Amino acid sequence: MKSDDKLVEKILQSLLDLEQRGELVLTTNFGADAARYILGSALEQLVADFGKSESPMEVTIPYLLEETIEEVRKKFDVSEARAREITGAYYELLRKRLPLERIAEFYWHETSGEMAKRSYYRIELGRDEAGLDYLDWRHNY
Repeated sequence: MKSDDKLVEKILQSLLDLEQRGELVLTTNFGADAARYILGSALEQLVADFGKSESPMEVTIPYLLEETIEEVRKKFDVSEARAREITGAYYELLRKRLPLERIAEFYWHETSGEMAKRSYYRIELGRDEAGLDYLDWRHNY
């Protein structure tokens, strides 16, 4: 279970409750995807607001890692367990070099799709994503 699954379930239930009350019409068979999108949008706004407040951006790291895991799974057709291993190993490499705040900024700046590519390239392929070869390779994904 992903760390944000409970939040997604709660948002989905709220959407379904609004539909039952006649205040909303859902026309999708993928309500969980809609709920996850709403959660992502809300978190993006929270991150934008972090810059204006004293709240630490690093509190968003679990969400960012979950999004990256999902991207690794989809882009590279690996199991969720393997996607977690790849994403976790790359995150640990970053933790050795950067403070948490910088890691959170990096993930938000690069997006989960880009971080998925970096993670896979570095961990699964064992190559350095800082080189020019990475720039050519990533165009395939």
